[in-house]
Amino acid sequence: MDGLSRMEVKVLLKLERKKSVTELANELGLSIYRTSILVTSLERKGLVKTEKRGKYKIVSLSEAKPAELFRKLVSKFGHMPFDEILSGRNLSLLAVLREAPLSAYELCIKANLSRSTLYHVIDKLSSYGLIGKKEGGYFLVERYGLFHEFAEEFYELQNTLKAKEFSEDSTLVWSGVGEFILSTREYKGKDVGNFHLTGLERFSDFGMGLIGTGRYHYCYSEKAKDLSLEEVIVHALLIDFNPRTILYSIVLLLAHKDKIDQKNLFRVGMKYDISVSELLKYLKGEEVKRYPYPSMEEVKEIFKMYFGEEKWVR
Repeated sequence: MDGLSRMEVKVLLKLERKKSVTELANELGLSIYRTSILVTSLERKGLVKTEKRGKYKIVSLSEAKPAELFRKLVSKFGHMPFDEILSGRNLSLLAVLREAPLSAYELCIKANLSRSTLYHVIDKLSSYGLIGKKEGGYFLVERYGLFHEFAEEFYELQNTLKAKEFSEDSTLVWSGVGEFILSTREYKGKDVGNFHLTGLERFSDFGMGLIGTGRYHYCYSEKAKDLSLEEVIVHALLIDFNPRTILYSIVLLLAHKDKIDQKNLFRVGMKYDISVSELLKYLKGEEVKRYPYPSMEEVKEIFKMYFGEEKWVR
């Protein structure tokens, strides 16, 4: 999971103006070799840019949005220890914290953190006054909203860079901490390293071969070796929450009702802010009588088309 180290943040703090690698090394008390590695890492992450001037490499903050937000943070909160606040897992939590309280369970899911790591990070950020607690949840103190904005934009930039490496025409559909979903016209295969085909294009793995739209969607995750049915369905709804997608998702749920892990479905829905409670009503034979949810007759018709009348069970 790409983040920032304390030394990387310290390099950024030294770039109030353009400096050579040698200058940075002297100011940081590091070797030129170590400083060069830090600069290369920050350049790869899109936060700094370099240029050659004779025998010197000159370093400055880039024009990327997170670099601009970093400038604003330093200007507004210059007294704060940024190397402590913006490094490591702290950045993961800052990316998902909001002014509205979220439970520890929600934060673990959205920030990709273990519970023990979460509480460690909460304690640290709370000591700097960034986090408050109410109604059993944790929230970002309003005046520090710029920290969330920086963290969110930082991960979106990292995700965009990875997506472009995978496919030049890719665009982000959803961006999270160390995970994202992209859209592309290129079919790369079902599972390519940390990239997994998902959404409606993956329904064929579960018995529903659908006509494609000419675009393919891939989920990037460093943790998942493959995707569960619950993830594929929620991804489809995230990508395009329309009557057709909802109908096909309900049919797929009914076809695999004995294998569906409802707890996992809720967990995945929470991660992507997709409500799945309405879909689960169809598993109980209940119909949601409002747009864009389908009638049970529509569900039955499509179900029989793909899985046969003999498998239809209300």
